[in-house]
Amino acid sequence: MDTSSRPFLQRLLGIAGALLLVAGCATTPEASLSSSAPASPAPVPTASGTLVASASVAPTPEPTPRPTPAPTPTATSASGDLAVVADAPEGRWTSLHWIRLGALPLGPTQVTVSGWKGGYVAFDRSGGDDGEGNVTPLVIRASGSRDGAHWSAPTMLDTAGLDEFVAVERIVQGPAGLLALGYPFGDTCGGPEPVVAVWSSQDGTTWERLRLPKPFRTGQALSISGSEPGYLAIGNTGDLAKPAIWTSSDGRSWFSRTLPTVTSGELVLDGGTAFAGGFVLVGSVLGEGECGGPAHLHPATWWSTDGAVWARSDLPGASTDAQASLEIRTLTDLALVAIQALPDGSARGWTSKDGRTWSSVAKLSNRVRVAGPTDGRHEVAAIAPESGAARVFAINDDASVTRLATSGDGPVQSEYAPAWMAAVGPTGVLAVTEDGNKSWLGLHS
Repeated sequence: MDTSSRPFLQRLLGIAGALLLVAGCATTPEASLSSSAPASPAPVPTASGTLVASASVAPTPEPTPRPTPAPTPTATSASGDLAVVADAPEGRWTSLHWIRLGALPLGPTQVTVSGWKGGYVAFDRSGGDDGEGNVTPLVIRASGSRDGAHWSAPTMLDTAGLDEFVAVERIVQGPAGLLALGYPFGDTCGGPEPVVAVWSSQDGTTWERLRLPKPFRTGQALSISGSEPGYLAIGNTGDLAKPAIWTSSDGRSWFSRTLPTVTSGELVLDGGTAFAGGFVLVGSVLGEGECGGPAHLHPATWWSTDGAVWARSDLPGASTDAQASLEIRTLTDLALVAIQALPDGSARGWTSKDGRTWSSVAKLSNRVRVAGPTDGRHEVAAIAPESGAARVFAINDDASVTRLATSGDGPVQSEYAPAWMAAVGPTGVLAVTEDGNKSWLGLHS
């Protein structure tokens, strides 16, 4: 459900305006994104697999994630009499078959959906300005599903002490389960917002609010990612000019890590991510200007198994323009993409399977630039046109893009219909309207 990250960038945030809202975020008329993978109807497996933590970053024993329980009599089925569906296949997909489901047990306001390896999680929220000048308390509810069709009864998240204008922006999966990240919204200036709340869950149904560690309160954690080796937070010490990174094996105890060292110049950290092979940072070394001219960047990545020792790699053919910016994210748990946005609006891209060796993308598609977090297995960009049926594109490990053939009764956008968003999970591409009243599941066909 990852969605996009919040890179630390003291120079330029220009790419942020170009990014569209993605899996787990509300869809707008020309862009609704997600990661995905579908399948054909069959009995659902009784377990979703076990996440293994890396011993190199585990300061404390870690709980083993449990599979999401099968639907109980108290759970709501959005599918009516639809049978539970099995996990979607691995590998590349070529087509989706949409099945219309029903309403989620959430809504009618600000419903979002995210996917992960073990299922799907939906949230709704209310609170803030009621439109008549009154501020109402923040309420966030969650519901989980193993297959996207059968949902647990809603549970309320602990929001005590939070500002009314906070929302769960994304979820991340790591060795200790899921973390839901709460961010402020509505402020249009002042740079990227920090994480202000974190909730933890083993199954996407029951959530525990975690106390923010002191470094996140005295400084800022702008993004958090997760994978088997642990969780990685990127931010600053409270001084925007001083980047900081932290790692955790359980989402509760966080350890400050030393930034990569550079022999000359100044390190500028743009972002980072966790993936199956460890942790990767992306940024540049800012060199001195020549003859009074502007300074130049030397873009690079840094890889580490545990966040303690970093090995540098260069991005072949990267621009040294001081106005360029970088970002990095996972395509799957085993594949990364680094993107450099240039001042003229174009972009360059590189992919890697190990975080150390990078291959240039011949022609970087805008679908890759705006696509969001994956469930660790697949990534899909689901586009909502101003009117008409959804268009779905598979984002492959090499950053190539394949438009999927679609059939069945899928989401259709119209002038007066509520917007929808999409997420990828174990059974396929799940699309949900922002009022929670309609949902669709795209199965691999």
